[in-house]
Formats: sequence, structure tokens, C-alpha cells
Amino acid sequence: MELLNECSRLRESVDADSLRFSLSTAASLLFPFAPHVCADVYERLTGERVWEAPWPHADERLLERDVYELVCQVNGKLRDRVQAAAGASADELKELCKLAPNVQAHVDGKQIVKEIVVPGKLVNLVVR
Repeated sequence: MELLNECSRLRESVDADSLRFSLSTAASLLFPFAPHVCADVYERLTGERVWEAPWPHADERLLERDVYELVCQVNGKLRDRVQAAAGASADELKELCKLAPNVQAHVDGKQIVKEIVVPGKLVNLVVR
């Protein structure tokens, strides 16, 4: 739906070939769920049969991000979310979480017993 909404929003500013490619990709991805409609749409857009075309492949380089949302937990409960660099070390991630305002409120005055870091996902601080 996001792809189709974006195509609708940009249809005036994008060239016809790019729009046709985007819509035919959406039709091929939706083909297993709505085969008759998607086969018809794909054939009208490309002139080919969708079941004879290869499955679309994602370009891994375009899926990578420089920054991601790191989940900060205290005793296993979500306390805050912060933006972290994709290549940040475990120590940097711990410091980012410790500086988050909601985490500081739950850690203040308590002893940190354990620090669990799952790179790219979360930091969990266990306190007493």
C-alpha cells in the first residue's frame, strides 16, 4: 500500500517508465494474494505474463540505513527510544541509552547490575 500511495502521489513528477516499473513490481508482489487482478494489471503494464517473470529482488545497498531507532529498556520494560548510528559499538549504545531522559529517571539512584546489548536492536539495563 505504501508503494501504491507513493506512486499516486508522485505520478505527475515521475517519468512514465519509472511509474510503470513501480506499479508492475507491486502487481507481481501482490500476485499470490490476488492472482487474477494482478496478472491482468501486470500484463497491461509490461506485455508479459507475471508467472513467467522472475520474482523481484531487493537491492541490499538501498535497504541499509546510517541511523536506526535503538530501544532502551530498564528491567525488560521499554523506557525510551533513541537514534543510534548503524556502526556504533556496544559501549556507545550503552551510553546513548544511559543518557536518555526516561532511562535516567528509572536508573537514578539505583545500581546497574547487568547491561545487555543486542546490536542494531536494543539495550537492556538491569537495575536494583
